[in-house]
Amino acid sequence: MFKIIDNSITKKNQKFLINLIIENRHFPWFFMKDVTKTKDGDQKRPAFSHYFVLHSKTNSNFFNAVKPVFSKYIRKNIINFKSILQLPSLDKKTYDTPHIDMKKPHNVYLYYILDSDGETIFFKNKKIIKKIKPKQGRLVIFNGNILHTAYQPKKNIRCVININEEK
Repeated sequence: MFKIIDNSITKKNQKFLINLIIENRHFPWFFMKDVTKTKDGDQKRPAFSHYFVLHSKTNSNFFNAVKPVFSKYIRKNIINFKSILQLPSLDKKTYDTPHIDMKKPHNVYLYYILDSDGETIFFKNKKIIKKIKPKQGRLVIFNGNILHTAYQPKKNIRCVININEEK
């Protein structure tokens, strides 16, 4: 159901992603009014995103630098490949809106760029079945039809790479 791989990429590549995505002043982030806006509405929990690939088309000049880091995992067509950055929040609500990334059958690769306190949560029949702590270098691979979300970080920024791959 879930595959969790710690140190999924080399320490050198972990540092490369931190330098490129977090520490690079020229890396473009785009404001999102809500990190998990759904058809049911939004919670107005802002975040920033950067799409390397959007709807199976390259969308970023940084894609060719980042793609090789994950090449040993990705086997099929990439539908979406993005990074999401959330700042610490004072919001007392529990977690963001549970969602699936898309209706089309897909696999999700969720990579944690940094350690953080914003756990990823997975659901079955509206009940929490698994919580995963963001840990630098950790990759979680799961079936894209599993309902998931995350707690808003309270202490640290939460930065992930989310890859949706065709099944």
